[in-house]
Amino acid sequence: MRDDYSFGTLGHNHLLSTAQKAFARAETSGAEAMAEIETGIRLLCMAFVEFPLNSPLAGQLLALKAKSPLVGRLLTEAGLRLAAAVAPVGTANDMVAEQLFADRRFDEMEARFDTLAARPGALPVARQALMRQTMLSRWQWAESFVRESLSRSAPDLAAALLPDILLAGQQYEQAVPACEKLVSLFGLPLGGFRLALARAGAGDVEGAKSILSRILKVFPDHVSALLALDRIVFPPAYDARLEGRCAVSIYSYNKADELRRTLESVLASDLASGADAVSVRVLINGSEDDSLAVAEAAREGFGGVMEVVALPVNVGAPAARNWLLDAARRDGAEWIAFLDDDVLVPGDWLCGLAAGTRDFPDAGVWGCRVADAVSPSLTQHADGFLLDRGETMNQDHEVAIHEPGIECLVPDFLAYRRYCASVTGCCHLFRVETLAGNRGFDLGFSPSQFDDLDSDLRLLAGGKPAAYLGDVAVTHLRPANPFMTQSQSSQVLGESHRSLLDGRHATHLDQLVGVQEGIVADDLAARRNRLTEIGLLGKER
Repeated sequence: MRDDYSFGTLGHNHLLSTAQKAFARAETSGAEAMAEIETGIRLLCMAFVEFPLNSPLAGQLLALKAKSPLVGRLLTEAGLRLAAAVAPVGTANDMVAEQLFADRRFDEMEARFDTLAARPGALPVARQALMRQTMLSRWQWAESFVRESLSRSAPDLAAALLPDILLAGQQYEQAVPACEKLVSLFGLPLGGFRLALARAGAGDVEGAKSILSRILKVFPDHVSALLALDRIVFPPAYDARLEGRCAVSIYSYNKADELRRTLESVLASDLASGADAVSVRVLINGSEDDSLAVAEAAREGFGGVMEVVALPVNVGAPAARNWLLDAARRDGAEWIAFLDDDVLVPGDWLCGLAAGTRDFPDAGVWGCRVADAVSPSLTQHADGFLLDRGETMNQDHEVAIHEPGIECLVPDFLAYRRYCASVTGCCHLFRVETLAGNRGFDLGFSPSQFDDLDSDLRLLAGGKPAAYLGDVAVTHLRPANPFMTQSQSSQVLGESHRSLLDGRHATHLDQLVGVQEGIVADDLAARRNRLTEIGLLGKER
């Protein structure tokens, strides 16, 4: 299995870039050239199913069909007709709507799209309108647009777009027939992944397992289908507890309102079931607002297990984390769970992390999926993987993390668990002994940015990967990049820290990528083996 699609076989741009790598390999693969070409075409077809409004991709598929019979074997006649209908549409945007999006005047932008959609023929506005509205998780609008406007002029395109809209809104009963239409349009190998997740969501687990098994027989390297099948067959059981004390640790700087909401969500969660003992410690990091008063007011609700510490100055994120780590060690805690001061945790978050430590015992850090507060379907962070030197040679920095999952707007697609290189620092769990032995967090990354990634990479170098737990989702109150403007000083600081990250890890990047490759390959092989043992998959090719 190639490393580039061992990261996953979802994400429109990820599939496109992975397809191009397959075509490049075909030029030097000799006897394996045809297999690489077939893989490349298959990935392009999968990318088209993910976003059938990509008119240049539609044109590329039609051009490839004229050169290779493989396209006709992988993409149905109905799929090819859809590509022919989409290819001439182009990619021009309505600049009024685009400016409204840039100005974050989202309601006015929606009204603009309503006006454009009311004109004869909805196809020209469909790409821009659905990209922007679904990015905002405005699924009701998207469903209405597809059913009422687009279906009149482009019924096959509407049928191709509707499944993800319904799945993102968790409308599983409606999604099943919509996904069945998708399969009739594109065939089971390309459309079946969505049908399987729709059936699973609607309660038809056996049907979902059968579909995913059939997909993997045709395309054994469909990693996302493998992860989905494994999750359905072996769902995570939230019956584990962290043995010993867990120190829930939060540091905060000038975010009084966000801190209040964070503490309310932690207090409302089930801490007692997640660990033998839990303490909560909040470090007010030189805040000039009401953060200290907020933390003090919350202390009583935690029944004596919460401590508040106030520092006179902001020492930065790495130093704050190290101080909290040292405090946890002094308390005799075996575990430390760091939370940002602007996250909302689900009720069973600690139980989910505890289950992850049982299921992925070799990890050095356990983390989760991070959802956006403005757009709940948008994933800010998921499982991160290191790119090798060949991937980064044309970029500004040598050390880069790739997260294919952040392209997906259907949270169920990312609900798997797996080993990876890095998870976000918004909510992550460590063994105190492991983190202390890894020298905590590097003060060079003060006041913030990349200290968590640097820690993950140092753990990876020691053979301890990150474990991504996609069934545990926290909501980040800090908006995703499309919904915020980063100050110039923050951009300069970020570039400085990116250069520092290169300095720390570029010299041994090949070693890190090698460790990652081995861990990912072993993890996927173990899943395939256990599914094969129960008869859901055939033997390896």
